[in-house]
Amino acid sequence: MANSFRSIGLIARVTATMGNQLFQTDGLANNQFIYLLRITEAPGITQTELADQLHVDPSTCLRTVRKLITSGYVTRQTDASNKKRRPLVATAKGMAMSPALEAYEQHILAVGTTGLSTGEQALLEELLAKVADNMRQFQDKQP
Repeated sequence: MANSFRSIGLIARVTATMGNQLFQTDGLANNQFIYLLRITEAPGITQTELADQLHVDPSTCLRTVRKLITSGYVTRQTDASNKKRRPLVATAKGMAMSPALEAYEQHILAVGTTGLSTGEQALLEELLAKVADNMRQFQDKQP
């Protein structure tokens, strides 16, 4: 069973490393491409929601979002109905990256599931969702 978790770690490291190398020329480093992808997928997401979705601590998310804002990929807006809510929206520069980000994600998924039948892919997705849910519950119980 330990090998399963090592495999999950390997998958995470390889996909992050490859993405960082691929998007380095666009000024996206240290997994910023993952944040930008999530923001383009969910315009108006808040920083708290983004941190929860990516399972990172709020300070890490804040630093990365600030870098994306400084680089001109993202802007922080003010919600007209709730002044405390500061949704994140990709700029034109950020939206221009969206097709490449989505293509990268699809390519990684295709490479990772090569040789798996449709049923095996569905089973993998189901099992990984259960493992992720278990880990979320475990994390929530930590002080």
